[in-house]
Amino acid sequence: MTKKAFQDNPLDTPVQFIKGVGPRLATVFASRDIRTIRDLLYFFPRKYEDRSKLALVKDLVEGSSASLKLTVHQAYMRPLRGRFSKLLEVKAFDQDKQWISLKWFRTYKGFEQKFEPGIKIIATGAVKVFGSIREMVHPDIQFDLEEELHVGRIVPIYTEIDGIPTKTLRKILDTALSLALPSIKEELPVPALRKHGLPGIAHAIREVHFPPVIPGGQTTQGEEAFADFKSPAHQRLIYEEFFKFEWHILSKRLNLEKEKGHPLDSARLKASLQAHLKALPFTLTRGQTEALEAIGGDLCRPHPMNRLLQGDVGAGKTAVAFLSALGVMDQGFQAALMAPTEILAEQHYMNLKRLYGEQVPVKLLVGKTTTTERRVIQELLDTGGAALLIGTHALIEDPVKFRNLGLVIIDEQHRFGVDQRRKLREKSVIQPHTLVMTATPIPRTLALTAYGDLEVSVIRERPPGRTPIKTRLIRPAEHRKMIEVITHELNSGRQAYFIFPLVNDSEEESFKHLKSAVSAAETLANEVFPQFRVGLLHGQLSPSEKAAVMERFRKNEVQILVSTTVVEVGVDVPNATIMVIEHPERFGLSQLHQLRGRIGRGQYASTCFLKTDRPEHIPTPERLEVMCETEDGFRIAEADLELRGPGEFLGTRQSGALPFKIASLVRDQDWLIKARDDVMQILKADPSLKHPENRPFKAYLETSGKLESAHLKTS
Repeated sequence: MTKKAFQDNPLDTPVQFIKGVGPRLATVFASRDIRTIRDLLYFFPRKYEDRSKLALVKDLVEGSSASLKLTVHQAYMRPLRGRFSKLLEVKAFDQDKQWISLKWFRTYKGFEQKFEPGIKIIATGAVKVFGSIREMVHPDIQFDLEEELHVGRIVPIYTEIDGIPTKTLRKILDTALSLALPSIKEELPVPALRKHGLPGIAHAIREVHFPPVIPGGQTTQGEEAFADFKSPAHQRLIYEEFFKFEWHILSKRLNLEKEKGHPLDSARLKASLQAHLKALPFTLTRGQTEALEAIGGDLCRPHPMNRLLQGDVGAGKTAVAFLSALGVMDQGFQAALMAPTEILAEQHYMNLKRLYGEQVPVKLLVGKTTTTERRVIQELLDTGGAALLIGTHALIEDPVKFRNLGLVIIDEQHRFGVDQRRKLREKSVIQPHTLVMTATPIPRTLALTAYGDLEVSVIRERPPGRTPIKTRLIRPAEHRKMIEVITHELNSGRQAYFIFPLVNDSEEESFKHLKSAVSAAETLANEVFPQFRVGLLHGQLSPSEKAAVMERFRKNEVQILVSTTVVEVGVDVPNATIMVIEHPERFGLSQLHQLRGRIGRGQYASTCFLKTDRPEHIPTPERLEVMCETEDGFRIAEADLELRGPGEFLGTRQSGALPFKIASLVRDQDWLIKARDDVMQILKADPSLKHPENRPFKAYLETSGKLESAHLKTS
């Protein structure tokens, strides 16, 4: 690569051609999706270390990190038994002649030869203390004391890239910045940056990688600002990520509002909903009423509804969805409700039949539906007349065609991928109204990002008659007492769930200690509760076997249901008052909350036991403490987001992971709101980005912004 290549397009230059990289390291960088100088500059530090001050050996404290200026006394290799064959140990002392030992269990060839007796080094690392002996294991070593990138300042620490030492990475980054920094162009509207007092993009990137040093070794903003990602440079980059993301999301919503939809007649909808409400054996809660009113308003607009209905377990979302479907059907349209499991789809079908009998033309389509019945269903849809089709993934199979699809309802939407939701909507020539539901409450920041192109309705209260659930953490010493409580409940006519993380016993070493559903069902039936009937439910059973087990449990022909997480969603047995979750530390917080929601659905007091094999002296994960403290799904969702981060919270089925390299939905909520508000203002005032100050952003949207937008399909 010639020098001219750098001048023509420095940011798009392959990293291979940066001094110190070459083909071998370029391959290593590529394994982390770093292929160009642009990719490298946007590979941000994960934290910072204050190496502006040098410590003395006598002041070192166990567990702390420090930088020491040392003189090497001797270095030698020591043979070891077991996993590591050799240990490199370096004895060194500071200016007070205080000694410290530096140790490496893994080194590269020739590394030990660098520690010649008498040379000066700076060692940075975590401190261990054994009596009067202090040591550092695998410290970072600075041999060239004139080099300013690694010492005497606040130093960036990056996510490790195997085969590229951190010091090497800093040098490569410094070179890349000197080559390409002038080529980084401003893309955001300058007035928005001025409004928040944010620096330019090139300045921000430079400072995030190398905080500026002033005399005395301090940074201009101080260590805390960089450690907390609150320096102006960090805030600038965080704001940019949120601004671009929100533009993609909100402009999608704007485009959807321009599409032609199926507007309903407002007066007719109001009348039909009032009639259907009178037929219900219960009264809607305030949250349900507000959600239904918002949905009704959307259904009467000329563009398609695109709304997320979220509420805690048992909040009554399904009733709102049914009423919405009935309102659409009363005006001659067809509706489809897609559920993630056959158990849940069948439950929705039976509930609607129980409420309205034969008054509503409703059909069920699941994997086991016969060919004859499928033909009857398709003939009904072909007429174009009002109908509600409830089903699983079978709804999106090619043979199924709607002639007049007015409303699509996706239940437990996080269980479906984006393509599956899109395929169902594409069953209609005109874009249907779409209502997606989730019983996993979504924190506000996630709702504004992952589901930012949706209007959001929230049902917070539980319907009257639902009983509180007491949650208790059970350690080995309390197992016997727990069995006594469960026996009393079962003798009183109630039922219980026992939930296990595995179907069968595993031979894998890391799972040998875990109990499985199959073996536990035998033990519970034969040894612990021989006087009660025990059923077994798991994902390896056929759909008909699952349905048979659940029906027996619903009828109380089975008092104890041993299951895996297949019962997490939608199973509704009001007589079940006990849930025992074995090995609860194996489950995520939101998943535990979903499982717990299978009880407390009737008039009886309910208890959820989180049964752990950990003895008293071993601390339990923080999420188990959260479960015992609250039933509020929204508080649990916020805690889950903080504990796991957005990627795991959303799960692998949700479309493209959120593309934030430096922004955090937990830490930077304020900047998300600021960016969203600014985007909304520009979309209202200059949606085509014709104003001069918005042209650079328009240029971004027409180039790299297209690719980014394609990765953010959330509906």
